[in-house]
Amino acid sequence: MPLTRKPRTVAAGLAALLVAAGTATPAAADPTGRYTVTIGSTGTYPYPTDTPASAFIDTDGTFHFQQSAALYGAKDPRYWEFYTGSDFDHAKRDAALSDAVNPDNPADANNDTTWRCNNSPTGTESTYAPAGSGYAQKNYCDLVGTWVDPDTGDWYGIVHNEFTPEPFGAYSFSHYDALDYAVSHDHGKTWDIKGHAVTSPYSTKRGDTTAFPNQSFYYGDGDPRLFVDARSGYFYLYYGSRVVPKAGAGGSDVDLQHVARAPIAGKMATGTWQKWYDGHWSQPGVGGRESNLVPVDADSPTGYTPPGKDYDPANTGNPTQQVADGTLPPKSKLFVMNIVYDAYLGLYIGEPERTNGPEPQRFYATDDLSTQKWRLIGDSGDYTSESWYRWIVDSKTLTGTTIVGRDFRSYCSIACNHSDGEYANVTIEGTAPANVPVHNGQTYRIANGRGRVLATGTGSATTSVPVGLAAKAAAWRFAANGDGSWRVLDPSGRALGVDASGNAGRAWGAKPTVARSDGDAGQQWWIVPTDSGGYRLINRYSGLALGMSANPSRPAETTPVRTWTNVTGDPVGGSRGAGEQVLTFVPTD
Repeated sequence: MPLTRKPRTVAAGLAALLVAAGTATPAAADPTGRYTVTIGSTGTYPYPTDTPASAFIDTDGTFHFQQSAALYGAKDPRYWEFYTGSDFDHAKRDAALSDAVNPDNPADANNDTTWRCNNSPTGTESTYAPAGSGYAQKNYCDLVGTWVDPDTGDWYGIVHNEFTPEPFGAYSFSHYDALDYAVSHDHGKTWDIKGHAVTSPYSTKRGDTTAFPNQSFYYGDGDPRLFVDARSGYFYLYYGSRVVPKAGAGGSDVDLQHVARAPIAGKMATGTWQKWYDGHWSQPGVGGRESNLVPVDADSPTGYTPPGKDYDPANTGNPTQQVADGTLPPKSKLFVMNIVYDAYLGLYIGEPERTNGPEPQRFYATDDLSTQKWRLIGDSGDYTSESWYRWIVDSKTLTGTTIVGRDFRSYCSIACNHSDGEYANVTIEGTAPANVPVHNGQTYRIANGRGRVLATGTGSATTSVPVGLAAKAAAWRFAANGDGSWRVLDPSGRALGVDASGNAGRAWGAKPTVARSDGDAGQQWWIVPTDSGGYRLINRYSGLALGMSANPSRPAETTPVRTWTNVTGDPVGGSRGAGEQVLTFVPTD
């Protein structure tokens, strides 16, 4: 939820204007001239609310996205809401899930999270605002960012808390922030907020003048944007903080941007997160120090504010004065950034909030999340907004929010260009597309680290065989689609893929087949490198990775990306491991 204001309204189905199709001015902001951003047609998003939408696909192939709101007044809405359908254009509110009540506690419900927030790990550490405050509760919590565990099928999510309101006297929208994680064992009906993920490096106690002796305080860590990285095997959590003037100190808030990461295998647990600080993943998620992210340019070659110029509670003056004195950086140009992997460019693309007022949407890029060096590559020209809430969706599937190609949709909720809910079709062209290990039109064997090679089987089936038995049936020709995706063709010209007509082709364990090439998303694949060597073939329609094993029940299948072996005996994950998915491509010509 926003740090400075709540949206004008959070009613589902908020009226939004249909934005006429058009083309914005191509960006000229890229200093190297290597990239061009173009805004094409635009349209409406009918469900704007107080968070960006977080999309995911469940074990049975069902597409979901999730949003939240937690407004401050006694009778204001506080909910974790879920939508279901074939894609973003056809999803509708899932009433059974959105209105689900915990059968063991009627006070705990998805459509009223007041009890859940106040009794969570952060809620129990919180205190109520002074009498007369507009904050009716001691903690407000949103589910922002959801992931499904490949081992168990459980749903996990990041929880954004706004708590202990007005800790230094009456100040509009003043509170502390912290990030927890939650688990659902019944596909989102009930949730258990398990513990802290990322918390402030400073005190979050009410009126702590020892920690904050002067005119400002640090509100903590909030407004997260979760990214599940198939390349590195980490969760990346982009989050903001704010330096706030105490009551009567004057001046304005200053927004800073940070990032933490955790191995996906750790399943978001407390203690698995590390913050980016002074150029290293060196600080614990709970209580560790954190660097302010800034774009890489001549003035900031490291991509972060040096510790000596970052916030220090001992500095005097309100935040505005501290910026003027050079003891506090100005608002980060990367504030509340959401990211995605662009397979066409071979880069991660980031969309931060505007810096001041209605502005073009800026697009930043980096080729390596381990170093967090984001550079400006363009903007949206005369297509401007003031929105906090953005996310990127693959324009072919209208479901994928982790990997996209040359063309994608950029979604916006609240204070958009023409309305409170819309999207723009975006194209980013580059003079140097991604380096991939295959050449258009050439033939390869597709092998994994378990000594298996992909081959055609009987009829339309596929299978895998030991490397020594690979023959003509194990030769695959790669054909580029021109947008970062590929078709993979057998010797007869049939395309490798999954059924793109419904949930079955997205279900975990779906077996790829070969069929006449028809150009649908089920027959398109992303080639994604891994930081440890090798590549994954990720199906565009399902978002699942091709895996091969000697297990006769699953010689070739598509399953969620994993960087670990399931050793706990969970029935959903079986004995699957990362080696089944990490591939090499050996030329056969």
